[in-house]
Amino acid sequence: MKKGTAFYISAVAAVLGAIGVALAAYSSMISTDNALANMPLVIGAGVVGVVLVVAAMLAPASMGNHNPVTALGVLAAIALFSYVYGQCLLQRIMLIAGLFSYNAGNTVGWNIFYVVVGCTVCLVAACVLLIVSSFCNNVKAQQ
Repeated sequence: MKKGTAFYISAVAAVLGAIGVALAAYSSMISTDNALANMPLVIGAGVVGVVLVVAAMLAPASMGNHNPVTALGVLAAIALFSYVYGQCLLQRIMLIAGLFSYNAGNTVGWNIFYVVVGCTVCLVAACVLLIVSSFCNNVKAQQ
């Protein structure tokens, strides 16, 4: 079967999700003072999200377009990517607020901020791409 538009959009979303999760992990390792709480849970959620996207890409080959496995996989992946994004940002909000008010000279804080921005961009873009891919066909019809 030939792959459709959704397959390639989902592949990009999986790569962006993996990069976003890697950046979330890296932001936690820059400084031990600003490590993510529950980092194994956050990283595990991101990895499961990437696996679900891959499963949603492969399921239509045997089950056809717009099947329940693909729909649930995409919904769960969006939820997990949103969780990772939220945890990464929420646990850094006081650091970021300090950078823009009284602690502008904190170079480690700025490095963490830039990595968190990259993480946010990748994960939000992955979620948007997954939403877009939901409206496309994953496999082309045989003619």
